[in-house]
Amino acid sequence: MPITFTVDLEDPTERYETDGRYVLMTQRLLNLCDEFRCRATFFTIGRIATSAPNLIKDISRRGHEIAYHSHAHVPLTQEEPNRFRQESEIDISRFEQLIGKKVIGFRAPQFSLTPQCLWALDILAELGFRYSSSLMPTFLSRYGYPGAPRQPFKWPNGIIELPLPVANFGPCPIPYLGGIYLYALPLALTRFWKRRALLGEVLWTYTHPYDFDREVSFLHMPHVPHWINIVLGAARYVAETKIRGILTDGHALPLGERLPTEAISFPYTHS
Repeated sequence: MPITFTVDLEDPTERYETDGRYVLMTQRLLNLCDEFRCRATFFTIGRIATSAPNLIKDISRRGHEIAYHSHAHVPLTQEEPNRFRQESEIDISRFEQLIGKKVIGFRAPQFSLTPQCLWALDILAELGFRYSSSLMPTFLSRYGYPGAPRQPFKWPNGIIELPLPVANFGPCPIPYLGGIYLYALPLALTRFWKRRALLGEVLWTYTHPYDFDREVSFLHMPHVPHWINIVLGAARYVAETKIRGILTDGHALPLGERLPTEAISFPYTHS
């Protein structure tokens, strides 16, 4: 089953320099996409609209989708609604001026759309988003949303959710197509689970520009536990091999071009 290639475009140092390594590594990913003739979705931090506007233009010019990944990579559980609305509105306006297209997709930092912060959905609808890719249907993570559907579904306000693909590892749903799990698991197991995907699932894999940065021996990311920094550092030596394996199996269109015409409804309530 074809998989959409998605990139969470952020600077792990949080400096967002015009010529930072996140720019160089993103260019490396763009070249990889060119090699496979793959059109991807780049979920982009709002700060990049001012730090590296030409990078955003180049991504769009080369046929990829620009989607939104919040202003400064703050998890929704730590956001304040008014600030989130104001920053998002400004960022989206800047993106659309740069690329001349409507931005319709959103991904919450760290997939932090949980039952405690569903207020964000109404703001996204107000701002004109059509889809979200922000939910992890598993109890494995502190940001998990156990019980949520695995197939695409529609929130009551009309936004379509494309959940993070997971596979059952015993009683535990594993997000096997991205991040640490993709890099740590054998590619054969990833392919096995992909063949057993549920009917109607929209499969996508995700990576970050810094995942490919082998030239940096150790990257300390602020606000991230030390052990995760170590694991991610080791993952950089296998990330490109794993992503190449995924793309070799076939790739799909950007997420914004894969929205289902019909989707099940999933109710929610929030204060």
